[in-house]
Amino acid sequence: MEKAIARQCAPALAGIKPANIVSLDKNKYPDAENEIVKLNEAFNKIGVYFEIICRCENRILVFVFRPKILESYLENEGIRSFLSSCGYNEDGALCEKLEKLKSKMKNAEFPHEIGAFLGYPVEDIYGFINHKDKGLLFVGEWKVYSNPEKAKQSFKRYSSCRAALVRRVSDGKALAEIFKAA
Repeated sequence: MEKAIARQCAPALAGIKPANIVSLDKNKYPDAENEIVKLNEAFNKIGVYFEIICRCENRILVFVFRPKILESYLENEGIRSFLSSCGYNEDGALCEKLEKLKSKMKNAEFPHEIGAFLGYPVEDIYGFINHKDKGLLFVGEWKVYSNPEKAKQSFKRYSSCRAALVRRVSDGKALAEIFKAA
């Protein structure tokens, strides 16, 4: 399970992105929810949190985030305005916003504002909502509609981070040991 988390969430774990999501198969990881509790026990003290934001019959969706980085990102004026238009309280605490996101995750359609929580540029979130594939410049970590060079730099940084973390986990290191959270 740690390898799956490393692969999907390395940028958030390393603090170069506010958050990532990992989907865990309950059949493959039957003790995932208990393992998430243990990860929180180890990682919360270094400012990393693991929160189950959605459960279905076969999977759990885990939101891995750094609250300070995420709160700062969500304070960006464009992101604040966007989230407000989606029904979020602009002055609400991060925990309130996450509860609203979890509530919206229970609907059949994935809420577009998840991109804001994952640190996507607001222009790209609006591009996806308003244009789907029209005006799409390329696809990487997300669909990019503006500032492709900046996005490519971010994607390269995320990819390098993932490769390094997956390599260390594959070599037998535990995530808590790598991040000195143990």
